[in-house]
Amino acid sequence: MDQVLEFIERLFTEPPAYYLSWPATAMVFGTLLGIIAPGAATQLAIVPRTGGGLLGILTAPFVHAGFAHLAANLPAFLVLGTLVLRHGQAPFVQVSLEIALVQGALVWLFGRKAAHLGMSGVIFGYFGYLMAAAWFTRTPDDLLVAGAVLVFYGGILAGIAPARNGTSWEGHLFGLIAGLGAAWLQYHI
Repeated sequence: MDQVLEFIERLFTEPPAYYLSWPATAMVFGTLLGIIAPGAATQLAIVPRTGGGLLGILTAPFVHAGFAHLAANLPAFLVLGTLVLRHGQAPFVQVSLEIALVQGALVWLFGRKAAHLGMSGVIFGYFGYLMAAAWFTRTPDDLLVAGAVLVFYGGILAGIAPARNGTSWEGHLFGLIAGLGAAWLQYHI
């Protein structure tokens, strides 16, 4: 039991693990908040072109519409986040912030009038970043990672097609664009 507690403590107190464990925990609590108080979840979402929706640029990735939504996003966030984190802790933070803020701002500016929430925009951003990083560096490690990501997660690209089922395809598209842009900035500036 002590080993389990020590492992959990390391997850939340030692880098690089805490770069993923704290956001993952926030996703779980944001989902619980959305289930307990659906109105609060909407207030924390990005609602395009509204004053209250601006807060969602910072909070929406951590709020999910339910456990199924969380289950769709949490594993991909952990896997793709780990792969981005292998580029270093400072680049991970920079890339994550660029993706989240740019994607959120673009959704706020151009998204359809709805409550956009969830980590999927950031996940699409990580996908785009990993593909573009491989293109720009052309190192064997980055190419291998990009190939594996394309094989295992390439199907997510269908999520950028306009849909009517309540999915924020705009968040997916703008996240992908933000990830590509974050890689371009990292390797060209």
